[in-house]
Amino acid sequence: MYAYATHIDRLDDLAAAVDHIVYRHVATRILPEQYPLIGEKLLQAMKDVLQDAATDEVIAAWGEAYDALATLFIQKEQAIYQQEDQALTERLVRTNNASLLS
Repeated sequence: MYAYATHIDRLDDLAAAVDHIVYRHVATRILPEQYPLIGEKLLQAMKDVLQDAATDEVIAAWGEAYDALATLFIQKEQAIYQQEDQALTERLVRTNNASLLS
């Protein structure tokens, strides 16, 4: 999140890091419905650490930033999941066709 915050106006600088994280998420099967809970826990941790500095405005801004990053991850991860599903379907079709021809 720190790198994201420091590059918020230059997200292209984070492309390689984002891609790496996306592939790690896909490898561990992170799902879109998990992001809200992670965001909630992240914001709570920020409140705990920042204490009085964690004003409603600060936490709301971090929440918006997290939501934008989570949306980016979800979109990229969904594209990979769809590619994997398509590749699996193609393998199953080839296997079934080979079985029918045997």
